[in-house]
Amino acid sequence: MMLTQAPSSIMRSRNSKDHTMNSGGSCLSTSTVAIPAINDSSAAMSACSTISARPTSSMDTQMHSPKKQERVKKRVIWGIEVAEELHWKGWELGKETTRSLVLKNRSLKLQKMKYRPPKTKFFFTVIPQPIFLSPGITLTLPIIFRPLEAKEYVDQLWFEKAEGMFCVGLRATLPCHRLICPPSLQLPMCAVGDTTEAWFCLDNVGDLPTFFTWEFSSPFQMLPTMGLLEPGQASQIKVTFQPLTAVIHEVQATCWYGAGSRQRSSIQLQAVAKCAQLLVSIKHKCLEDQDAEGFQKLLYFGSVAVGCTSERQIRLHNPSAVNAPFRIEISPDELAEDQAFSCPTARGVVLPGEKKCVSVFFHPKTLDTRTVDYFSIMPSGCASKTLLKVVGFCRGPAVSLQHYCVNFSWVNLGERSEQPLWIENQSDCTAYFQFAIDCLESVFSIRPAFGTLVGKARMTLHCAFQPTHPIICFRRVACLIHHQDPLFLDLMGTCHSDTTKPAILKPQHLTWYRIHLARGLTLYPPDILDAMLKEKKLAQDQNGTLMIPIQDLEDMPAPQYPYIPPMTEFFFDGTSDMTIFPPPVSIEPVEVDFGACPGPEAPNPIPLCLMNHTKGKIMVVWTRRSDCPFWVTPETCDVPPLKSMAMRLHFQPPHPNCLYAVELEAFAIYKVCAHNEREECGVSAGSLNCWVGWQGVTEGSFGLHPLHARLSVGWTAAPMGLSPPKLLAQLGPSDFLILM
Repeated sequence: MMLTQAPSSIMRSRNSKDHTMNSGGSCLSTSTVAIPAINDSSAAMSACSTISARPTSSMDTQMHSPKKQERVKKRVIWGIEVAEELHWKGWELGKETTRSLVLKNRSLKLQKMKYRPPKTKFFFTVIPQPIFLSPGITLTLPIIFRPLEAKEYVDQLWFEKAEGMFCVGLRATLPCHRLICPPSLQLPMCAVGDTTEAWFCLDNVGDLPTFFTWEFSSPFQMLPTMGLLEPGQASQIKVTFQPLTAVIHEVQATCWYGAGSRQRSSIQLQAVAKCAQLLVSIKHKCLEDQDAEGFQKLLYFGSVAVGCTSERQIRLHNPSAVNAPFRIEISPDELAEDQAFSCPTARGVVLPGEKKCVSVFFHPKTLDTRTVDYFSIMPSGCASKTLLKVVGFCRGPAVSLQHYCVNFSWVNLGERSEQPLWIENQSDCTAYFQFAIDCLESVFSIRPAFGTLVGKARMTLHCAFQPTHPIICFRRVACLIHHQDPLFLDLMGTCHSDTTKPAILKPQHLTWYRIHLARGLTLYPPDILDAMLKEKKLAQDQNGTLMIPIQDLEDMPAPQYPYIPPMTEFFFDGTSDMTIFPPPVSIEPVEVDFGACPGPEAPNPIPLCLMNHTKGKIMVVWTRRSDCPFWVTPETCDVPPLKSMAMRLHFQPPHPNCLYAVELEAFAIYKVCAHNEREECGVSAGSLNCWVGWQGVTEGSFGLHPLHARLSVGWTAAPMGLSPPKLLAQLGPSDFLILM
């Protein structure tokens, strides 16, 4: 009986001592005979992965990836362990190459056998003799190969035992190209539009450096598509699967290699594509949200303070068995800088059976507006998109004053009166405020004149009145608030001296004055109005205000003081070309810049022109602080009706290399009411008229270069970074912080 087994291409080297013996006896026995060593130059073998390769020299072991030693596949037949095949590579014509065949007794009894020499003359061994192997003993039989032609040689070495016969294959091959890869590759399941990857090993089990090129079809991609493999080298091939349809994909990829790329190895690529499903829901729903399945989703942010950011989340659930890639896009109707809604998660992946929370932010920038936008949540592939409607309202600070009129009544000259006033922010949005008044150069002051109010906070202000002349004083001060219309605070007070006691100004007078302003009566002095009232050219309504008689109005109601939007009142206050009501008194210019003053002499005064647009004589009084570097002459003057008065603005800087900017204040009152009490004046309190005017002046007393900076009327400016004198000459208009 003969036993044979097909040779295997998977091999590894096994270093063993080679023995040969010639005892002159009739048998070979490992127990009694010593065999001299025979050197085998081709014993070293190597392989990569599951493929065998044998280098012809030590230089052949160099490769780009790790390479395993060539494995010699063995078998056990009737207790004898022996190789299935001996393989010769890298041989040369005319030279003998020896390989060792190792036989080992794996049984527990003495083994007896004999063998036949190879049939061809190219393979030969020692003279056949009986072999006796004790249990566990190894015998090495040298096989010599001597080629005469450059071709492939095949032969067999037969062994005979009592149980039967078996053979060991002898094969010698020429150097060749040979690449091997797995027959098939199953890629993971993938969603349509998504990508999945897998790798396999391409091994060069041949004897020559081999170029290769892959040929494949979509939806598969392979990297690298071409390359060079040295003998024994392996390359990891990456396969990418990106399906466009939900079907089972099966494609054969072919690797072409060898001379003229005529040899090939193939691998079957298999993958399953499915449609992903993505369910969108709202996390922590509120009453205004709409989260019904099958309908458009509505995410309501409510009211959010301007400048603040609100966050809400949506939940993405993937009930399918594949990954669910998605992307989120906002409606492209608006410019990016104008969008109040944002979603930092532009794209992502939800794993099978899992949930992912995505944040949506609302950061409004425009006050008192309802903002609506849309997000599209689009899964990859054939799944339908979900439209998410987002709605939010922007609210600003809600700053209010305790009172909008502070009445100091009357104060003796040289005294100071103070009253508290709180300012409150009823919103949870932080508010920044500033009163448009120069507290140092006015008879009125507010401390603090600017500040910050956090949400739901209240601050106490201290309003003071310290007059410099015995006259009636009234000033309407704007409170500028960031992200809110300005508020207006009326400050009024009357100053009495020992000799001069003008009529005391009260809030009711202010109400009458505004009605008279709407009816065009403020340009007339009290004595003329009193005469017209006696002559029945004017009448009084039920509130005591003056009006044109009803018969002269042609049944039209008497005009009332209209509502003026705060921003309109602030910008059209009579100091510019645009105004709501014609001003009774004006001054030109309203802004003065002295420029750089080389010193030490004071600069030349700048002429001013104060115009009286009323039909009565007025008295003008300028407020001046004793240490103020700016002042106007004359400090007090009378201006006839419809006339103008020339004045001079002076500047005397007390210190060099400093910036000076102030707001000068003047009060104007009809002459007939300036020095008389109300009863002595002979007119009703409703006819009292007084005005306040102010002028902005700036100055840089530098000895280097001019500094051009202006302080607008009604604005407060604070110079920044004025410490180093050398830097002052480089300041410009942008170096002022103007708060609105």
